[in-house]
Amino acid sequence: MINKKIAFPSMVHIRRIFGEVLTQFLNYLLILFLGLVIGAIVIFLSGKDPLTAYAALWKGAFGNWYKFADTLDRSTVLILCGLGAAVAFRTSVFNLGLEGQLYIGAMAAAIVGFAVPGLPKIIHIPLCLLAGIVAGGLWTLPVSYLRIRWNVPVMVPSLMLNYIGILFTQYLVSFPLRDPDAGMAGTPVLLDTARLPKFIQGSTINIGFIIAIVMVFLVYWFMFKTKIGYELRMVGYNPNFSASAGMPVKRSTILAMLISGGLVGFGGACIITGFFGRFLASFSVGYGWDGMMISLLAQNNPLGVLPASLFYAALANGAMTMQSQTGVPQTVVGMVKGAIMFFVTAQVFVTYFRGRMKKWKLTSTG
Repeated sequence: MINKKIAFPSMVHIRRIFGEVLTQFLNYLLILFLGLVIGAIVIFLSGKDPLTAYAALWKGAFGNWYKFADTLDRSTVLILCGLGAAVAFRTSVFNLGLEGQLYIGAMAAAIVGFAVPGLPKIIHIPLCLLAGIVAGGLWTLPVSYLRIRWNVPVMVPSLMLNYIGILFTQYLVSFPLRDPDAGMAGTPVLLDTARLPKFIQGSTINIGFIIAIVMVFLVYWFMFKTKIGYELRMVGYNPNFSASAGMPVKRSTILAMLISGGLVGFGGACIITGFFGRFLASFSVGYGWDGMMISLLAQNNPLGVLPASLFYAALANGAMTMQSQTGVPQTVVGMVKGAIMFFVTAQVFVTYFRGRMKKWKLTSTG
């Protein structure tokens, strides 16, 4: 009988991993702090008290259980958009079409929600969510085709499809699918069987938030614990090496775009079936763009998307209270977001050039 010894990680290895995680955590705390400091400086220069403004922002996001629940609800769509961006960016597929995919997924879910009667809730809700996933994923196929057929970079066509998707859905809710009784351009109200159940009466939080949390761990498992996820990450690290090693680079590009668009479309379906109850022409306040910034803040790690999304949701919810109570405009929050992205980008470039310098020194020494 052969005795196999189980190799446990050494304390040195554990300490090194813990040190790296702690350093990264402190780096991001510093980045968030610097972003808030810049916002405080702008508030001070405008003649307002930064501490009072930030206290109002905190109160608007976490002042009571209902506001805290609303912040969690707002994070639902941000989590799913952030996950969609993370999958694409990990594969070095720079999908800039998240906003258009969000609109297309939301419209598909809305159509199924108001136009398919007679279904029980347990079937109708998953069908609406599935419609959003499929529509968001299919909306990426023209971009993938251009990439595979003529090697067109993903960024430009995916960016252009944003405007096509948004304007197409605006046309639908302005003419053929418009509800004449609605005060603004929108579809008919979704059937009750298509609405996501709420957790707290008087609050907007619904089961979509739990679904988004589950998706965080599912996407992490898929990307880091499966063979296909490994191929996607390897293609992202080095497409040429992956192709030489026999990995399906073209298939990985298509798959990354499909999954990315599907997750974003899923977010659109959740916000329509959970919050609005119908498709409205301008329901998004830039959730797709925020998803990209959230992914960058999380370094394209699905687990990091969760806290980054909660932070962005808190800023968005608290900004309204800050403006109403202190007179500080919501645009200050946009400046804080921009400052955070600046520092995150600067950190990425510093890390990149530091690695290049090490390689250059090793080459020169050799």
